[in-house]
Amino acid sequence: MINPTLPQFQYEIGARMSRGDWQGAAHAAAGCRAAWPADPCGWLLGSMAALFADQKETALALVEERLAVDPGNVQCLIQRAECLFALGERARSMAAADTAAAGAQGDPQALDAIGSFLVFARDYPRALSVYAQAVAAAPADPSMLSKRALMHRFLGDFDLAASDYESALLISPAHAEAFKGLSELSRQSAERNVIASAEAALAATPVDSPEAATLRYGLAKSYEDLGEHAQSWQHLSSANRIERRRHTYDTAQDRGVVERIVAGFQGEQPVVPDTTGESPIFIVGLPRTGTTLVERIIGNHSLVHPAGELLALRDAVGAVVDRTAPHLSTTWLGYAEALGDLPGEPIAREYLARSRAHRGDRPRFTDKAPANFYYCGLILRAFPNARIVHLTRHPMAACYAIYKTRFEGGFAFSYDLLELAEYYLGYHKLMAHWHRVLPGRILDVAYEQVVTAQEATTQRILDYLGLPFEEGCLAFHLNPAPASTPSAVQVRQPLYSSSLEQWRHYSNELAPLRERLAAGGVSGLE
Repeated sequence: MINPTLPQFQYEIGARMSRGDWQGAAHAAAGCRAAWPADPCGWLLGSMAALFADQKETALALVEERLAVDPGNVQCLIQRAECLFALGERARSMAAADTAAAGAQGDPQALDAIGSFLVFARDYPRALSVYAQAVAAAPADPSMLSKRALMHRFLGDFDLAASDYESALLISPAHAEAFKGLSELSRQSAERNVIASAEAALAATPVDSPEAATLRYGLAKSYEDLGEHAQSWQHLSSANRIERRRHTYDTAQDRGVVERIVAGFQGEQPVVPDTTGESPIFIVGLPRTGTTLVERIIGNHSLVHPAGELLALRDAVGAVVDRTAPHLSTTWLGYAEALGDLPGEPIAREYLARSRAHRGDRPRFTDKAPANFYYCGLILRAFPNARIVHLTRHPMAACYAIYKTRFEGGFAFSYDLLELAEYYLGYHKLMAHWHRVLPGRILDVAYEQVVTAQEATTQRILDYLGLPFEEGCLAFHLNPAPASTPSAVQVRQPLYSSSLEQWRHYSNELAPLRERLAAGGVSGLE
């Protein structure tokens, strides 16, 4: 490229980053800095490329270099916060975010970017403050009200969340996220519900749009609350058809992943020496099986910090695969094939570095990323004193709970009944394998037992974790910690059993899923 313009540099860097060519993006960003030293673009995009490439120190150095001459640049301040957070420097990261928020007053787009980072960092009180600024800067923007409502919801302030959703609907009567949010905050009743206005909004919304799917999820929940199950299923299945088209998913690939992991961990796995002194608590299983509930029970213990759904293990394993088997790291199947040969010590080191900003200051902490069930063998190789709590649930109840949930940024298998069945079979096979090769190392906890025998089940969990019983664990719904999963409303209520048999209202509609599970060897489907 001869004498490229700044937009040409930006395009090239962006194109290389979209392909995962971090080295090429870094080279182009260096060229941009040389050709356009007065513009922050080369430093900012270079820092982003370095951070994506897991070169955290380089990423921070680049953005610091730019801030030395442009200290008020809000985009660079946000990037500095992200770099510091990646390095585990939580306090400094939050200070950088505060500085960025102070400089972004009156700019709703910049405030939204800061809020998004703070949500990623799970600092919901700070995010709430930033979104309050965004609402003040753009009072006629319903999306800012909906985002502030979500922060209220995460923090357990449901009345304030409802007020924000209602304000958003006054501005935009067809605002889909507000309708869905309102339907989820409380049980809908014949006297008080959003159905009529949501149906009107749906009639005015393009049929296959994401907004139509959002409205239909809210309507499915509302009709289910009212006991109108045929209408609930009609909206739910339509919403899932729309959502499925937005995702790429291959059941054969997921089957291949499980087969390669099983092949890589053959025979009873030996207990290895501990090099960390840590005994993290991993809570695994399918989504919507009670993992958040159990984390809040354990997290109400005085010795345990609930760290939430961390990406640290996935990222740590990925980093070690990249270094030790780069020829396999380019595909999901190759990645899975590499897992069996990975050493535990570098995984532990990477994990502890990547989770540092989340682990709190109590002696123990939980990591509640459900999909960590893929890594049980590696967890115990990296942390021999770790504890793995595996949540189970009636297969049909679990699958229905998954099918009726729209997940943000994952679980592409969940929007089609037969694809969901195939994923369940892979999960079922892998967990049975872990129990064979890691006998006695994983505690299975049935969601139904948590609900119907809370104290005895809590005692059993704490015994497995080596923790003394504390009465506070039974009052999990009073746990003030934020909750950001789809069960954020439910886990702030005392236990109830109404969801255990909910799937039976849709037994006929779920028949194809049940038949596939039965054919795959899953029992207990009645």
